[in-house]
Amino acid sequence: MNTFHFKRRNLISGRHLLGSLLIMAGLVVLISSVFFSIENPLERVFAVGGGAILLGLVIVSSYGGTLIDFSGKRTKDYYSICGFKFGDWTALPAILTVEVISAHKRISNTPNGISPTLSGNVIEFETLLYSTASLALFSFVYLDRDKTIDQAQKLAAGLNADLVLRIP
Repeated sequence: MNTFHFKRRNLISGRHLLGSLLIMAGLVVLISSVFFSIENPLERVFAVGGGAILLGLVIVSSYGGTLIDFSGKRTKDYYSICGFKFGDWTALPAILTVEVISAHKRISNTPNGISPTLSGNVIEFETLLYSTASLALFSFVYLDRDKTIDQAQKLAAGLNADLVLRIP
C-alpha cells in the first residue's frame, strides 16, 4: 500500500442526503410512467426523471478528502466532482506519532414542528497525525472503531510512526 485515502462524505446527511433523495425521486418518476397513464408527453417524464437522477449523482459524487502518498512523502487535500479530483500536492512533514482518540458527542436535530426531534449520543473516533509540533497536522474522523484502528495502523506503518491508542 503506497497511498492512504480518506473521503469526507456521509450519504445519509447534509447535501449528500439531498443527492440520494433526488436519485430516488428520479427513479420514482421514471417507474411511475410505467404504472400510471400520464397526460404529459413521455419525453418530459424522461427529462424530469433523468435530470433528477443526473443532478443527484453529481451531488452524491462531490466530496472532499485527503490523499497521502507514502513513497513520495506528499499529501493532497482535494475536492472531487464526478471523480475528478481538484487539489495540489504538498510536501509531507515527518510524522512521528499517529494517535487515536474517541469523543462522545450528543447530537439532535432542530425542532421544526413537522418531523420528530431526535437526539442521541454518538461516539466518534479520531485519528490524529503529529509531527514535532503539539498541534495535529491531520485529523480523520470515523464512526466505526475497528475501521479507525485499521486505518491508524496502516498510517503508522506507512509513515514509520508510533501508534498511540487512547480509546476504551
